[in-house]
Amino acid sequence: MPQMTLYAPDITCDHCIATIKTAASGVAGVRFIEGDPESRSFRLDVPSGAAFDVVAAALAGEGYPLGAPEDAPTGGGMASGGTNVTMLPMAGGAPAKRAFVPTYRPQASAAGADVTYSCPCGSTTEVFHYDRSRAEQTPHACCNHHVLVAPDAGARLRALDGYDVIDVQTVMMSWGQPMEAAMALRR
Repeated sequence: MPQMTLYAPDITCDHCIATIKTAASGVAGVRFIEGDPESRSFRLDVPSGAAFDVVAAALAGEGYPLGAPEDAPTGGGMASGGTNVTMLPMAGGAPAKRAFVPTYRPQASAAGADVTYSCPCGSTTEVFHYDRSRAEQTPHACCNHHVLVAPDAGARLRALDGYDVIDVQTVMMSWGQPMEAAMALRR
């Protein structure tokens, strides 16, 4: 199941986390993992976008509506707005110098999110369609690369035969969940 780290601005204490755990665990297929009152965030395993919508409604009903991604605290705790980049080593073991770093711009869509990204070929209008109703996302291809936005994007692209992962970042989805975005180039 995909793990989600979510933010609720009204969390103030461990009792709030316990209430969130009870409400989230009451939704079929959802598993509460952990919560942190200091960062006002919590982690869940959520099987689908539909289950996420039920969790969001249940939490709002308990007085803990989810916060917007731009309002989440940064640094420390579980809420993370930073970028994590993985670089492939060169033959001597030193990190490779990267000439291209893709940018990702998620925007809400009816199915979940459309993530516009830049491509090494120069295109800045490529779009990865993230469908919250699907447990597994399918990589998007442009020219000689694949892009995947998913909780395990980097690992999944590393498993592709004939591709090297050049970049793994964390992007904040429109519903407040940090998600891995990874790009792999054909060797």
